[in-house]
Formats: sequence, structure tokens, C-alpha cells
Amino acid sequence: MAVIRNEEYDHPLMLLGPQREAPLVRAVLDRWGIHGPVGLAAPGWEEDEVDDGWVREACGRPLVNAQLYELADRLFEEDPEVIQLLRHRQDELRRLREINTIQLDHALTVARQLLRRQHQGDGVARQLDLTMEHVRQVDLEYLQLVREVIRTYDKRIDPWERPSVQRYRQRVLDRLQSCQALLIAGGHVGVLLNRLNLSRLLKYVHVPVIAWSGGAMAMAEKIVFFHQSLPHATGDAELSRQGLAWFRSLVLFPRGDQRLNLQDPLEVALLARRFANDTCLVLTAESVLEWSPRDLRRVAHVRQLLPDGSVREWHP
Repeated sequence: MAVIRNEEYDHPLMLLGPQREAPLVRAVLDRWGIHGPVGLAAPGWEEDEVDDGWVREACGRPLVNAQLYELADRLFEEDPEVIQLLRHRQDELRRLREINTIQLDHALTVARQLLRRQHQGDGVARQLDLTMEHVRQVDLEYLQLVREVIRTYDKRIDPWERPSVQRYRQRVLDRLQSCQALLIAGGHVGVLLNRLNLSRLLKYVHVPVIAWSGGAMAMAEKIVFFHQSLPHATGDAELSRQGLAWFRSLVLFPRGDQRLNLQDPLEVALLARRFANDTCLVLTAESVLEWSPRDLRRVAHVRQLLPDGSVREWHP
């Protein structure tokens, strides 16, 4: 399946797995000849956004924290209507999520039962295909509803023209004006995506982007939350919303080696079949995907989830 870069973003993009324990950031910067100051967008860390010492050490270059989270608090003080609208939007998205969970719960339970019975013949396989198609349709309709809610509130907030948001964006851009690359960290992906969308930062910063973990997820067209290793986890991944769509046809699972049950072929198959229109990739601490402005030029230590329940090295 072809990986499609969004032509709207024509500068290099590097995706990495989790970086805190064994960071690869410096090696990537070296490989791309980026020696000057770099910016850091880490609003997903929320109140810990400024605790960036390990990133400064890891990249080995002057680092400028964009302070997207902290500066947004200043925006909300200046213009309380913005945070009120964002909270109302979140309430609507939460209601949609609850209904979606109800819709999917039974269908995914049936899919698991049918996967266990595949050996019983073509009749079971046919029912499994129909069930998975139903799940994909529910996902598609849910994503469309989420997009409509976000579009509606975007019109009300008007981040392009609203003076308070313009000031917020300019404060961030002023901090990053000398940077030769932008690092996008992980953390709470929803908060990260909300601040990047509110500021429209990536429409104005035309430098290479290095995103890791949740930051890499945010760059995709679709964001899927997952954590099968928690005691209270249902085992079902959650299609959350559209990401920044710098590329299409990839669904990313950072720390998938820890948070997915990759030893269970049934669970791997269920996930791969649910997102059969995309390529499901596991990113570990060693993973690297690097795009030039158009071409995927480097892939290392990236594994793909396959519909037969296997996991193998990805070679696009």
C-alpha cells in the first residue's frame, strides 16, 4: 500500500518512537545537516512542558521551547470565550465517543469469536468479512461526525482571524524564528493536537520536522489510541480523530511492543483487519522513518501488523 505525503507540506519529516530512554534525535539532526538551534513543541506534556532538559541534552544543539501550552493559558485569560468553546467542543466529542464505544463493543466481540472459528470454513470467513466491514463503516462514520464537530467549532473560534489567537500564534513564532528544525514531542496526544491546531503553527514554520511517539501519531491522518496492557483495558483500540495529515495510509502505534499484545495473533489480526485500508506500524525506541520533501528515504526497525496475525519488519 502506497504511503502518500500531503503535498501541502513540502519539507522533510522524520518520525521516531519514544525518545526519553535512548534518544536518536541527535543522530537524525546530524544526518540531515541541521546544526543550528532547534525548536521544541511539547504541549502534550501539559504543565511539565518546560521540563525539557533531557531533550536539550539529547539533541546537542541550542533548543528553544515554543511554550505552546503555557502561552495558550495566556490566550485563554485574554479571551475566555476560546477556552469555553474548546470545552463545549470536548463535551460534544465525549458524547460521540461514548455512543461509538457502544456501537463497536458488540461488533468487535463478534469479530473475535469469528476469528477463533476461521478454520471452520468459508461460511465463517464470509461472516468475518461482513463484520469487519461493519466495524470499518462505524469507524468511518464516527470520524466524519468528529470532523464535523471540529469544523463547526473552528468556524466559531476562527483561529486564522481571531485577534487573540493571532497574538498567540505570533508569540510562538517569535520564539521559533531562528530555529532550523522543529521537534514535536509526545505526551497527551489530544492536548498536543489541540494546541497545534489552535495555533496553526505548522502552516507557518517551514523547517524540517522531527516528531516522536505521540508527536508522530499527531502527524498522521488518523489517530488511534490503544493500550492493551493496562489492567482495566478493554483490548479495543479507539479511533480518536483526524490528525494533522502530513501523510496518509499509515496508522502508527508508538510503544506498540509494550502496549499491544503482539504475541496474540488474534489481536494482531483484528487490529490489522479493522484498519485494512491503512498500514499499521509499530514504532519502538529504535524506529526511524524519514521523508525528504516527497519520498520516504529511510525506514529502520519498523514493524507491520498483518491480517494473518503476524508481525514483520516493514519494507515499503
